[in-house]
Amino acid sequence: MHQRRAHDPTEVADPAWNRDAWLLEPDSVQRALDVLVPRSAGQVVREAFYGTRRFDDFRRHTGLTPGVLSARLRDLTDQGILIKVAYHDTGSRGRHEYRLTDKGRDLAAAIISLLNWADHWLPAPGGPTVVLTHRDCGAPIRTQVRCAHDHPVDSLGDIQAAPGPGARIRE
Repeated sequence: MHQRRAHDPTEVADPAWNRDAWLLEPDSVQRALDVLVPRSAGQVVREAFYGTRRFDDFRRHTGLTPGVLSARLRDLTDQGILIKVAYHDTGSRGRHEYRLTDKGRDLAAAIISLLNWADHWLPAPGGPTVVLTHRDCGAPIRTQVRCAHDHPVDSLGDIQAAPGPGARIRE
């Protein structure tokens, strides 16, 4: 029998929620992280976010071998995160460049959050290697969590977790 405990504002789950009673697989967070694994997939998405489009530029910016880069580009295209677009430079054969899809661009908030988190908790010697600023005013970019009614969510204590429609009761 579970004993009800006081709500801890550093947790998102309501203490009345019996987490052990619910099977939450496949987990949405893990499925999202799996898209960026192996590490090289995250590097390719990062570069696409920074505007890299062509194979040779991806290769130069990531240091990946042509075989590994080809596999990651294929995986990310198959996932619908990148799309191949044909281009032709004068005097050379037709090729493809890779652009973020809407699905890929929706990763921007996650990438910005990871960048902000790493700069705060895992600072690089000498400071950040990339600084994101708002094009209109020059202020640093940061992410903010808001509910669907546009209220700011300032702490984990403002969030309530509960089983979703895909959760199943453990047998």
